[in-house]
Amino acid sequence: MKNARIIIVEDDAFTRTTLAEALKHSGLNIVAAVGTAREAIAAQSELSPDAAVLDLDLGVGPTGIDVAHAFRANNPDIGIVMLTSFRDPRLANPNLPPLPPGAIFLNKRELESVAALAIQITAVLVNPHTRRLMPWAKRSTFTGLSSTQIEIMRAVADGFTTNEIAKQRGVTEQAVEKTVARICANLNIPKSSDKNQRVQIVRAFFHGAGREI
Repeated sequence: MKNARIIIVEDDAFTRTTLAEALKHSGLNIVAAVGTAREAIAAQSELSPDAAVLDLDLGVGPTGIDVAHAFRANNPDIGIVMLTSFRDPRLANPNLPPLPPGAIFLNKRELESVAALAIQITAVLVNPHTRRLMPWAKRSTFTGLSSTQIEIMRAVADGFTTNEIAKQRGVTEQAVEKTVARICANLNIPKSSDKNQRVQIVRAFFHGAGREI
């Protein structure tokens, strides 16, 4: 696997350069490090990488997941590693498609070292289609939330009231309140005033998105 060709897709220039150099020092063959979906597709066409490390959020336009699916359409056996600050991809966008089969979803904050990342890249090179669940994901509180609950968390984080959320979703306020209660139970947020619970939900949402407030 030493000569396997690897591409990095990361929109932040500093992170992209730093990650590429670190992985090179780990002995991996980084053939390209690009910042946009268009550059990524062009690089794949030219260089035929065996694996890709992608950021989920690439700014305006296609996401890292969109690029991953495009990669797989061109090469069904390319290994995919999604490296992101989001603890659950649904926190980035509730309408995102699922990851391609066998792709590894890694959280930057949970990753212990570059060596640990290199191990996961090697894993997708060896078995690009093996279904995996990383240890951090098993213990993530967000994996127990439904897509509807994630969407309501986002609405709360955006500052919408219970009444406004109910109107947006075409349900009663009571239904929204029940969903909020289930969210709090899943996130181990203690029962308290509605205002305090909302503050805790907002903090949990941004924590999951890799942004502390």
